[in-house]
Amino acid sequence: MDEGCAKTLARDTRRQAILEVAYQVFMEDGYAAASMSSIASRVGGSKGTLYNYFPSKQELFEAVIRNECDLKQAAMFDSLEAEGEDVEAALREAGRRYTLMVLSEQTVLLSRMVIAETTRLPELGQVLYEAGPKRSRVRLAAYVRRQMRAGRLRIGDADRMIDQYCEMCLSPLYRQRLMNVIGPPSEALVGETVDAALAVIMAAYRPEAGIPGAT
Repeated sequence: MDEGCAKTLARDTRRQAILEVAYQVFMEDGYAAASMSSIASRVGGSKGTLYNYFPSKQELFEAVIRNECDLKQAAMFDSLEAEGEDVEAALREAGRRYTLMVLSEQTVLLSRMVIAETTRLPELGQVLYEAGPKRSRVRLAAYVRRQMRAGRLRIGDADRMIDQYCEMCLSPLYRQRLMNVIGPPSEALVGETVDAALAVIMAAYRPEAGIPGAT
């Protein structure tokens, strides 16, 4: 490995370490109370060094959001097509993973933190939406389009189908979780909710559904 590559690797490693520490500080203290000084102290360097990587606390928090979403995307979708031609099984597993992730303690805490700051910093909401829900649904819709072209699902609006499926998987649990009415739901309850959502979707999008006006 040449010197340039070694320096790049070291910088990337250091940056990832900062993100991991910053995530813990933000989760413990909240965005408003977290400080660059406390993050630098935990990382084990000067605040000046921290600013070399992230010019502001907001930019650091945005990077933390994107990093957490990247990690969750990989866990959710890397094996989406493992079920082969069994589209229903693949959608069930994707819906289960999506719902458990969105309703998890870590994700809910991050969502609450972002929502609390969006009146003053609306761009934080945009970052979370783009890196999280939107990206998840784009990937699922791309999978659905492939299955529609293969004849395993009725041709239709894949984006709308996925929007409806994801919303049904989360309803009514998401609002209750966000407002701290309930704790993380059991896998059994999530499974029941996902199964109910999938039954509606498959009734509409199975190739033999024959819905009037289908193309």
